Amino acid sequence: MLGVIVQHSVEIVTFISWLSPALYQPQIRHLIQLMDALLVCDSHKTLTNLYRQLAALRDPKAAADFFRESPWQVIAVSGPRKRWMLLKFLELATKLKLAPVVLVSLDDSLGKKHKDTRHLEAVSFHHNHTDSTRKKQVYSNGYVYVELHVQIGPIGFLFDTRLYLREKTVRQLNRHRSEGKRLRFRSKYALAREMLLELAELLPKGYQVYVLFDSWYASAKLIKLCRRQRWHVICAVKSNRRLERKRMDHHHQSLRHKRYERVTLPALDPSRPARTYYVRSVQGHLEEVKDEVRSIISKRHPGDKYPKYFVCTDLTLTVQQALQYYQRRWPVEVDNLYLKEALGLGDFRLQSFEATEKWFAVVVLTMNYLQYQAAEAYLRDKSVCSLTEVIRQHRLAHWRQFLRKALTQLLRSGDIDATIESLLPAASWAVT
Repeated sequence: MLGVIVQHSVEIVTFISWLSPALYQPQIRHLIQLMDALLVCDSHKTLTNLYRQLAALRDPKAAADFFRESPWQVIAVSGPRKRWMLLKFLELATKLKLAPVVLVSLDDSLGKKHKDTRHLEAVSFHHNHTDSTRKKQVYSNGYVYVELHVQIGPIGFLFDTRLYLREKTVRQLNRHRSEGKRLRFRSKYALAREMLLELAELLPKGYQVYVLFDSWYASAKLIKLCRRQRWHVICAVKSNRRLERKRMDHHHQSLRHKRYERVTLPALDPSRPARTYYVRSVQGHLEEVKDEVRSIISKRHPGDKYPKYFVCTDLTLTVQQALQYYQRRWPVEVDNLYLKEALGLGDFRLQSFEATEKWFAVVVLTMNYLQYQAAEAYLRDKSVCSLTEVIRQHRLAHWRQFLRKALTQLLRSGDIDATIESLLPAASWAVT
């Protein structure tokens, strides 16, 4: 495989210098190499494949030691990253004259690994609610993480991810760990709570915050946590949730003679047409929640037998505004797509849980770099730039550098074979 990275990206080096992670210089060098290679490599993002992207000879074992043995903590990278990204995006929003409204999307995602993968601590069998049906529950071998995305108008970034382990898995792993290195079980709610409270500490005053999540996170504890921060919640709820001691689906039945309100929501993809929904709303108190909320019952068409149910704590919003805000949860799904498909989040082969957390920190940092570049492009051109285009431009820049080096060397020596051999220094280990 040809190593096309003859010189590290100036943009990545500058990005890392702005963040000032609490790492030693050799660790920063490994971090830059991995980020650059993650963007250039178009196959599985194993450490061997990543280091094959470097024109200079590098041993992939050094990258493995960077995750397994190097004495750095995830907070050394993630802490400066979150602070810098949040303040920079708020600054960009001010330059774009965007409304001081911050949408915070909370979700979790399951990444699948091969069913025979057994010795990676971050991998175990998890309930797959996407593939499960009412008649059959599906469990998949893989990893699960909880994520938080921050969106301000058309620009946004992945704030954080946290790996999740089942309580049973934590007990099994702790049997083989010394007392000082045992893992602590944290539920998905606990992971979400940690990220939200960290965001609350970093976010300056004066912003209206809406926290968006689906019915899996619509617990009274999480809603009350958000309200204590003076944030509003817009979330989906299940049909058996109670409003004024009455189930949502029973409210739906009691309102069957009331006229529908037609709400047309534009598609987030400009190439797709707007869609009209038929909605009814009820105000009241959700079970175990002190503040009054508006419940929204939404149908795709009047004959839809399975409506969706939503709750909004901001009574000043219209139904259309509330549903439009909830629709802005889509970027968190885009994050999942790029993390898994473009950046190889699930390609790790690191055994320890701590090493896998470091791998996640590097991949999320690379994701933030892409999102920052896309936001800067929007500031310049006032048009949305996809992360795919940012990756394409990054690869083109490396290919230009590689071809410039090859042609310059060929003009000096005039020997084609010698030039080819000099550009393939990694061949000695790449074929083993």
